[in-house]
Amino acid sequence: MRTHFRHGVFAAALTAGTLLAVSGTQTAEAEVNSSRDHLVVYDNNIENMLPASCADGYLYDRFITYLKKQPVSPDIFTVQQISDIGQLNAFTRRLSDELPGTYAGKVAIAEPGSMGYTSTCGKMKNQQTNAVIYRSDRLVYEDATRWRSDAPSNPEKGTGECRNLTPTKTSQDRVHNIAVRLHDKLADKDVTIASIHWPTGTWHGPDCAGENISEANQAVDRLGGTLRIVAGDTNATTGRAGWWNKARGYGFRDPISEKCGGRVCTKADNTFGAHRIDFLLAKGGGGFTGVGTVTEAMTGGKYSQHRAVTARVKY
Repeated sequence: MRTHFRHGVFAAALTAGTLLAVSGTQTAEAEVNSSRDHLVVYDNNIENMLPASCADGYLYDRFITYLKKQPVSPDIFTVQQISDIGQLNAFTRRLSDELPGTYAGKVAIAEPGSMGYTSTCGKMKNQQTNAVIYRSDRLVYEDATRWRSDAPSNPEKGTGECRNLTPTKTSQDRVHNIAVRLHDKLADKDVTIASIHWPTGTWHGPDCAGENISEANQAVDRLGGTLRIVAGDTNATTGRAGWWNKARGYGFRDPISEKCGGRVCTKADNTFGAHRIDFLLAKGGGGFTGVGTVTEAMTGGKYSQHRAVTARVKY
């Protein structure tokens, strides 16, 4: 039995339900995924995992407790708006301590620039970037590529061609994406995973969603692999700038869409307010099982502004 520890600013966890039993029935403690046929993948914009004192009611411990109640722990966990390399290292230590398996991660930018916030949480909220976390006892790091998301060349007015978002008022390092190629020792196959965060409506980012999915597709294709996954916060619904249809044209499948039966799903599948803007897309694989959006009812309360999405992605 693994001994569990707590790290840093995280508050005491609340009891969580499970994805398989929303009513609150508890499962046994998680085990590692021992199947050669699929990877257990999660994506979540973790909003810097702020402490309860400045998280506006969001408590990320709830999500960790939820993961501990699932039948198997994640093989891959893409995260957005993580603070910096220090927070990533603390988070992977906590996952290694509290879940079966050991975890490592790669971050887009080790020390992101200032977002210009006056948050009482200071640096934790003021720095934001993206990362890919993986089960290092199964998956071995091979290579990575990084690129910056696009917005109109005049992002405040929303005019001009789609170009890398580099506004002078804030760093916007949260739009710096990362993709990594990993070798799956159990399946003896390579998998490439991208963690993306596209610009918000403040910078008219959704207008460039079509260009951003093209660049994400190019990034994972550069690294190759039997299975290629793009996951993250698009800040764009499926109908904006034709991006979702372009993704389908590139061969990506959307497990939430396949579960709900269409491009537009019910509000139970929304990930941010009244919108579905967080996605887990995969191509080159054999489909999905265990597909779900992790609602607050499953975790015993709010854990982030964004709901996580998950699927077992088949090779």
